Amino acid sequence: MMSDQDPTIAKEPVIDLRSVSLNQNIKLALLDLLQGIKQWRIGWKLGLLDIKLRYRGSILGPLWITIIMGTKITTIGILYAFLLHLDLKSYFTYVSISIVLWTYISSMINDSCNIFTNARTLILSQRIPFSICVWRTIFANILILGHNLLVIIVVFTIFKIVPHSLYLLLPAAFLWVMDSLAIGILFGILGTRFKDIPPIISAFTQAFFFITPIIWKASSLHFNSNYILLNPFYPLFEIVRSPILGESLSYSIWLAAIGYSLILWILALFIFSKTRFRIPYWM
Repeated sequence: MMSDQDPTIAKEPVIDLRSVSLNQNIKLALLDLLQGIKQWRIGWKLGLLDIKLRYRGSILGPLWITIIMGTKITTIGILYAFLLHLDLKSYFTYVSISIVLWTYISSMINDSCNIFTNARTLILSQRIPFSICVWRTIFANILILGHNLLVIIVVFTIFKIVPHSLYLLLPAAFLWVMDSLAIGILFGILGTRFKDIPPIISAFTQAFFFITPIIWKASSLHFNSNYILLNPFYPLFEIVRSPILGESLSYSIWLAAIGYSLILWILALFIFSKTRFRIPYWM
């Protein structure tokens, strides 16, 4: 009887007691990533299901995401604009973009720590690429991001602002998705192996909220602003914010964003290739 199993998966033996070199592990890890991309529809359906289950029984459903985000942005935007004596229109639009982006990246980081643990039943019941579990979390957070974008649209409409250079968001969006995939793999493995990782990562994420230009601007610093590039979140935010707000974007920011992404991917791919087969035993 012919098997319907993916032929690319069948090439990898179920049990192989021979020692495997680092190059072979990297090839198998890349094959897992490739299979995850080919089967992205599974990750999309699982991510959509997660959102539906989260708001099952709610009257407004996912619209609560938009309402909560709108309330948060309105409170911070008005309060800090008056406290810091800033122009309400300029600061409100800046904060709306920043908080929506931060909500996505912080949720992605925190959710990544439990990616494989939450998918324990799925992983142990059938053989699937581990990267599908990462895509599941990415798509779920992208859906939430889509709801939060409605707040930005409302803010820009109220202040009659026309976004600039939206075409520059395409490479930025691609970089964000690739970084999300690397974050999911890296923190997913660390969170599965070490149960103390989720609260530690959550604490560091909260700390970075205050040291990253989100509710304040880098231009307000009284020292050399180039030092802010040492914060890996700053260039990632600037490649999205600046095109929308029509601000100039230096090549150093793009180089920093790409550089941090490469470092992140090197770490993620190395750890993924070395520990991929141990994930089911750690859950």
